[in-house]
Amino acid sequence: MAFAAPIFGTPAAAAETDLLVGSVRDSAGTPIAAAAVRASDAAGAAVGTDRTEADGTFAIVLHGSAQTLEVRCTHCRTERVAVAGRSNVALVIRRYGALESDVPTAADLSALPYGRIVDDLGLVPFTVPSFDGQDISDRGLGGGHGLVVDDGVPLVDLATGASALADFPDRYARQISVVGPQDAFRYGTYAAGGVFALRPSDGEGSYGSVDTGSAPSLTLEPAIGVIHPAYGESNDDGVLARRADLDVTTDFAGGTLDAGVGASDQSTGAYAGVDPSSRVADLAHVDYATASRLYRTFVDVSAATVSQFDDAEQSDAYRSDYLAADFRLERPGPIALAAGALTTRETASYVLPVSPYAVLGGRAYDETAYVEAQTGDEHYGAHAGLGLSDVNADESLMPGRSAGGGLSLVPSLGGTAPLGGGAFVSAGYSQAVRVPTLLESIVAPAPPSGASPLDRDELAETAFGFDDSARVRAELIAYRQFATGAGGERESGLGASLVWQVAPTISLRAWTLRATPLDFSSPYQPYAAFAGLDASRQVLWASYANGDGLRVDAIVHRDGVAGNAVPLDADLWLPVVPRAAISIGCARVNGVRRYYAGLRSR
Repeated sequence: MAFAAPIFGTPAAAAETDLLVGSVRDSAGTPIAAAAVRASDAAGAAVGTDRTEADGTFAIVLHGSAQTLEVRCTHCRTERVAVAGRSNVALVIRRYGALESDVPTAADLSALPYGRIVDDLGLVPFTVPSFDGQDISDRGLGGGHGLVVDDGVPLVDLATGASALADFPDRYARQISVVGPQDAFRYGTYAAGGVFALRPSDGEGSYGSVDTGSAPSLTLEPAIGVIHPAYGESNDDGVLARRADLDVTTDFAGGTLDAGVGASDQSTGAYAGVDPSSRVADLAHVDYATASRLYRTFVDVSAATVSQFDDAEQSDAYRSDYLAADFRLERPGPIALAAGALTTRETASYVLPVSPYAVLGGRAYDETAYVEAQTGDEHYGAHAGLGLSDVNADESLMPGRSAGGGLSLVPSLGGTAPLGGGAFVSAGYSQAVRVPTLLESIVAPAPPSGASPLDRDELAETAFGFDDSARVRAELIAYRQFATGAGGERESGLGASLVWQVAPTISLRAWTLRATPLDFSSPYQPYAAFAGLDASRQVLWASYANGDGLRVDAIVHRDGVAGNAVPLDADLWLPVVPRAAISIGCARVNGVRRYYAGLRSR
C-alpha cells in the first residue's frame, strides 16, 4: 500500500495498489514457465495479468478486487481458483501428458506392454521398425539404419551395422528421444535414418520391475547420491540379454560432469542347425558441460567395443571398435548459433564362415566440422546446418580391396511458418552420408568402377500442421528420399498424425505412413532382398491414465511387410502402493502373442 500527499494544501486521498504473487507447478513439481496468469473480479473482468518466469513464479499488479485466478499454459488443463483475499497463491496444474512429449515418457515405458525398445520407439510418429524388427529408422530412411546413441555414445558397428538396440534387455531403457535426419550433419555419418538417444536411467533412481510370462525380465535402477547404477536382464525367445551400467552426474569445476560405463552380453541358443553365439558390448563416456550468460560448451569423449563369437568354437566372428570426441559451442539468443567438431575412429574385422578362414578387415576415419543457426519454435522459425566431413574408409579382403572417401558437404535446411488459427506449414531438406559395412562389402566386394565408396541419403519433405495449444495436435507430411551409392534407392511417402487429449485422463494418439515400395535403380544391389518392400505403418494408441492411479492402454498397429495383420496389444496398471503397481498385458511381436504379469515401480 502506498501513500502520497502534496507539500502544500489539503492531503490527497490515499492511492491503493495491491500485488498478487504466487507460483505455478505441475503435479510432478516441475515449474511451469510462460504460463498466462489472469486475475478477475466478481463480474469476470480482468484486473491484472502476468506470465510466469522460468521458476514458475508470477507477480500481478491488481487494478481492482481480485476474486478468481486463472492459469493457462500450452498443453495444460486450465485451472481456476478463488483468491478470497489472499495475496500469495500456489497452483498445481495438470499437463495433458499425450501432448507433453512426442515420445513415450518414463511413465509410459513403465506401463506399455512391450519389452523390446524397438516396439516402444515404433509408437513415435513416422518412426518405423526395420524389416527384421531389429532396427529402427525415421520414415524407414537410410535402409533401416538409425543411429543409436547408447547412454551418450553414438555407437557404430562397422562390421555388420547391427543396431545397438540389441544391447538393451527388455524394459531397460528409461529415457528415449528421437532426433530426425535434419540433424545428421552433427554426427558425421550413419544418421540418415534419424538419431535415437537411449539411457538406462531417468535420473530418479526409482525404477524397478520384475516380469514373468512369455519373456521374463528383471530391471533395477536405484540411486546412491550422484551415483546411478542400473542392471537388467531378460529372456526373450531364447535370447538371454544382460546389462549393467554405472553413471555419475555431479557439479565439477563450474560445470556439470556426467561419466559412465556399461557392459552388456547377449547369448543366443542353438536353433535349426545354427551354433549358439554371444554378442558382447562395452562402452564408456565422459561428458562435461559449462554455461554462462553468453555461451554453453559441451565436450564429449566416448569409446565402445562390440564383438560376436561362436560359442562352439570360441573364436571371434566379428569385432568393431569405436572412439569419438566431440566439442560443441552454443550461443543462445533470438537466433541461436552453434559450432562443433567431431572426430571418430572405427576399426572392424570379420571372420568369414568358410574354410580356410578368411578375414575381412576395415577402418573408417571421420573428421567433421559443422555450424548451425536456429530461431523461433515449432510453430514459427527456421534452422540451417552445414557439416563438412572428411571421411576415409579402407576395407580389404584378399585378393580384393576397397578404399576411398574424401570431403563431403552435408547441408540441412528447414522452416516453419504460421498460417493463423493454430495452423502452420513447414518444409525441410537434409543430406547424410554413410560408410558401407564390412558385411555389405561381402555381399558385393567389387562395386562398379567409379562408384562412390560412401552412401549418400537425401530427404526432401513438406508438412501442414495444426496445434490449438490445448488438446489437439495434427500433422500431414509428404516426403521423397533419394539414396546414391549402394543401390540407388528411391522412396516416397505420405504420413498423417493426430494427438487428441479427449479428457484429462483419456488420450488418443494415431498416425499413418504410406510409403512406396523400395526401388533400387542400380545393378549393384546389396539390399536386393528388400526390393519391393515398403515402410508403411499405421498405429492407433488409446490410453486412460489417472496420474499414478489406474491406467489402461490399447494399441493396434499394422506394418506394410506384415500383410493385413492388425494385432491388439493392451496393458493394465493396478497401483498397490504409491508409485508401484501390478502390471499385466499382452502384445503380438514377430507374429507371436506374448503375455506378462509383473510388479513395477516408477
